[in-house]
Amino acid sequence: MIRRQPDIAAPAAGPAPAVVVSRYSICHHPHCTRGADELRRALARVGRRLGLDLKLEPTLTLCGGDCPGGPYLGMPEKGLFYAGLRRGDVPVILAETSLAGRLVFERLRLERTEVTDPRLVYDWKHRVLVALEPDYCLVGLLYYLMNFNARESCGKCFPCRYGVYRLHRGLRALMQGGAEPEELERMRRVAEVMTDGSYCEFAAKVATPVLMGLDYDPEGMTAHLQKGCDPKERHL
Repeated sequence: MIRRQPDIAAPAAGPAPAVVVSRYSICHHPHCTRGADELRRALARVGRRLGLDLKLEPTLTLCGGDCPGGPYLGMPEKGLFYAGLRRGDVPVILAETSLAGRLVFERLRLERTEVTDPRLVYDWKHRVLVALEPDYCLVGLLYYLMNFNARESCGKCFPCRYGVYRLHRGLRALMQGGAEPEELERMRRVAEVMTDGSYCEFAAKVATPVLMGLDYDPEGMTAHLQKGCDPKERHL
């Protein structure tokens, strides 16, 4: 359990308090049931009361709105995520992390059974992808995740062996622009065959990010068909 602290009193009139961590990225979904919007409002409210100049940004998120580990609060200045926060945790988070520069370990997202990148949360079994910062390219993230996981493929079964190659080619075409209109449907069929027809669940781990992009942000995927990646977007 996170240690609760009494409400923090507003600072006396004078210079604004020094802030160690001022930027937070927050996962978002229009129908989130885990309290992401309530968390954002609580951070803004308590931050104003303390006189903190915080930057709160909704970040790139793919999920169904009911992820068991959420909501996720990213700290780009630390390269870490908090997970499972509630609005009642906000006074402690701002006192410990924003003002004192300390981490609340009870809420850190530390998954010891996964090897992944601290710049994102990827929980393939619960279909959750959250970027640490909002300006990452959606298709670029899917491409990075597929390559990151595909290196572990044994290549023994055809659906996985061919699917890794085919999804790699499709995502590259989307990033470059000028892909055929049918490319997204082809990628969906390949990803579904990988998920349902491979020898082990590893293929699903590789294919799931593509299915998530197609299911949760079809507009973003479609926009890449002709235009490719926006030069302003970042890539891992």
